[in-house]
Amino acid sequence: MRASFKGRLTHADADLDLVPMIDCIFLLLLFFMLCGRISMEERPEQITVPPTKTATTHAKEWEKAVINVRGGEAGGVATTTITIGPHVFRSVGNGDHRAYAQLRAVLDRMYDRAPKYADAKVAGLRLPKVEIEVRADGDADYRVVQELEQVLADCVDAQTLLPRAGAVEQRRPFVHVGFSARLVDGG
Repeated sequence: MRASFKGRLTHADADLDLVPMIDCIFLLLLFFMLCGRISMEERPEQITVPPTKTATTHAKEWEKAVINVRGGEAGGVATTTITIGPHVFRSVGNGDHRAYAQLRAVLDRMYDRAPKYADAKVAGLRLPKVEIEVRADGDADYRVVQELEQVLADCVDAQTLLPRAGAVEQRRPFVHVGFSARLVDGG
């Protein structure tokens, strides 16, 4: 026996209305996007970094220096200000390396007066007992921090930022360098 279903189903019942479901999906998507953004903005305040086990503390005889790097803009051109102690160096634009050359002169004087120890990896290389902390603000270009690191390692000519020629033993590198960044206040 066969049951006949003729006339029982209409086309109105066969169609599904997807508009309410799409509305719910968009509302959920919007909710998670907004909540996720708030969570990411609050995250740096909530995370505390534990001290590293490999960090070394040096004796009190080591000299400590802080290099501050500030980015900016003057007349639509990027500017960089580098400060170490009482010395302030400025460069304007990407091709201006005067600040690096002036900084390298200060670093060379610091290298000359600092006590040194022999590098365990490179024979004949003497390293200064100097710890340098580089503090870059949020407006400083990452390129500037990279170039500054090369100047500190004395692997480039500070005037041109081209690779340095000459023996490694003749270089004056600073290898105990720490980096930190800070946000720039909006006002």
